[in-house]
Amino acid sequence: MPLRALSKSPIKRNDVFQEVLRRLDTLASDSSYKPGDRLPPERELADRLGVSRTLVRQALKLLEAAGKVTSRIGSGTYIAEPGTMRQANLISFTVPQVVTREYMFKLIELRSIIEQEIFGIFCRRHTEKQIEELVTLLEEERRDTSSDDEMIGLDLSFEERVGIFIDHEPLYCVQKQLHQAWIMAWTRYGYFPDDKEVLHEEHFGLLKALLRGDCDDVTARVRAHVERAYYTPSFNPDRPDQPRRPVKPAAK
Repeated sequence: MPLRALSKSPIKRNDVFQEVLRRLDTLASDSSYKPGDRLPPERELADRLGVSRTLVRQALKLLEAAGKVTSRIGSGTYIAEPGTMRQANLISFTVPQVVTREYMFKLIELRSIIEQEIFGIFCRRHTEKQIEELVTLLEEERRDTSSDDEMIGLDLSFEERVGIFIDHEPLYCVQKQLHQAWIMAWTRYGYFPDDKEVLHEEHFGLLKALLRGDCDDVTARVRAHVERAYYTPSFNPDRPDQPRRPVKPAAK
């Protein structure tokens, strides 16, 4: 399928995510694609745009939340069939155009509950091969993501892979919708809660706890990882010991 709808002109760094989202939206709307057609792989799209896979992945999540594309585990991203909007992410519909701290508190709380449950299940019944896949994923992301890529703080591919591994479709569906709402809410709120090094350090810490079989430590680490946004000074003005990292609001 041709990529003529996807411009190769350079993207300015100050509005990179918005531009990636706009271009992928244009691609998905191009007449050369029909409902059910598969979009190119994330890596190919990232190479075409000259950005990281993280940016492409998060933009596709927002397009899926809007009912424009659908993702299939182990297969890729496809143009949504007519009527998919009726099945679009209901959690994302709760994200206000002007996101408040009160709303973010509720979303952080909900995601903490869901991720703890998913990782608790995974800790009790993971396989050695799955752990190896997670290690490979983190190493690839460390190599793939540039140090100035602000969207790394919203990269949820590690948690999503664990959600797939537990083979619990209802719980994975809730996690997937939460991740889409998470990206939308934080970009509208105005800053990203993590950075590259912190994200990788916490994910590798989770892997070590999983290898030890310490499920209590696993769930404690997941809770601390998700709820750390409560206590970052950028989010909590009562602790102004860290500069705010502003971003442009997400597409409406």
